[in-house]
Amino acid sequence: MNKTFLILAMVTFSLAISGCQELPPEQQNPPVTPKVETQTPPPVSENPKIEKPVVNPTTENPEPEPPKVVKAANDVQKKKIKLKVYFPDDAGINLVSVNRTVEVSDESEKYRAAVQVLMDTPKEKDLTVIFPKNAKLNSVTFKDGTVFVDLDSNITKSFAGGSTGEELLVGSVVKTLTEFKEVKQVRFLLDGQEIETLSGHMDLSEPVKESDL
Repeated sequence: MNKTFLILAMVTFSLAISGCQELPPEQQNPPVTPKVETQTPPPVSENPKIEKPVVNPTTENPEPEPPKVVKAANDVQKKKIKLKVYFPDDAGINLVSVNRTVEVSDESEKYRAAVQVLMDTPKEKDLTVIFPKNAKLNSVTFKDGTVFVDLDSNITKSFAGGSTGEELLVGSVVKTLTEFKEVKQVRFLLDGQEIETLSGHMDLSEPVKESDL
């Protein structure tokens, strides 16, 4: 029996020793796989809203200023005025009044416009022009109730109207200009110089009034 007990004790001791042998590293502490938390992405909108960057119009991409419009010197607004002018009749006896409309850019131009109408051939068949064809008008100015009509001096060389012609020419200018309420008389000049007469028949050394005709 002692022999049997001894064999059992030896077997038990062998098993204990074998159980105490060191295990391989992978069996001693098996690696632990870390747990990775996964996040579910937010749902994607079918039509995502894209925000546009805010642009300050005063600093970035400013709107261009409209070009300034500069009026040309000949682009002045003109206005129409009505005139009553006097032409001699075909017989060369009487002065006949007719209406005309002219365009002026300034009120002061109406006096020159009126005299210029008298230098053009009238459209009425029973009226005639008294100014010579080569007559030129230097200027027409107004001051203190008097209109100064400055003619080119060559008018005296081509004027062949005699006393009646001179009276009709002076009368047509004076009666036309005195239709303006502010005009009281007319002073005739040749190349800026005062004159005594045009063709030696009328005294033009002083301004002429309508009552002098």
